Amino acid sequence: MKTVYDWMRDAQEGALKAMSGERLGLSAGDATRAFEALMPAFWLGMRRSAADPFGYRAFWESLGAGRYLSYFDNPMAAFQASAFAEGEAALERLFGSKDLARAVARQAETMTGIGQDAIQRMMAGMANVMMGGLEKARPAPTFGNPFLAWFDAMRPEGDRRPAGGGPTPFSRLMESWLGLPPEPEPEPEEPMSEEEVVDRLFDAGRSMQQSYVKSMETLFDRFSKG
Repeated sequence: MKTVYDWMRDAQEGALKAMSGERLGLSAGDATRAFEALMPAFWLGMRRSAADPFGYRAFWESLGAGRYLSYFDNPMAAFQASAFAEGEAALERLFGSKDLARAVARQAETMTGIGQDAIQRMMAGMANVMMGGLEKARPAPTFGNPFLAWFDAMRPEGDRRPAGGGPTPFSRLMESWLGLPPEPEPEPEEPMSEEEVVDRLFDAGRSMQQSYVKSMETLFDRFSKG
């Protein structure tokens, strides 16, 4: 089963690493270290977006136009100078503010020794690829913006499952993403929380240094309380 971490790593091993060298002047080793230092921030950003009933609407609504899809299909394009502004916009939506995005870059710089400017540009390229992957993973829409309905269905206001006790649209998205077969008769159990869905999609903790993840969580907490 492939997770977000898996396909981002696959992209990093190919196009992202090549573009990091060409566009950012990073060695293959530096590109890998920067990638590993930034993935916890992408995980936390997605987790916080999923948990915020207002933030998730703005975040997922931004995927409706499909403008990032080409970056997943062609990651080389995600690092072009013309794509940088879109990557920065994606980071602002993901993290909630430009200030937090800059703070994440500083934290990754401290962790890796790689300059903040290169880190910020790599973050923007990674954001383009990840947003494109999220757009590509969605099933064929049957209404205006399926992401809003998916997340509305996960709100805690009563049981929002479709009639007959079937899986929610978002759980179908997750099954499709992870390569899981559909469950014809799901067990009558509590659905995963938004945070648990994101944790599973990122396979949280598998390849992340826990002490570093904790410092990144502290950074996110500081900005969310500010």
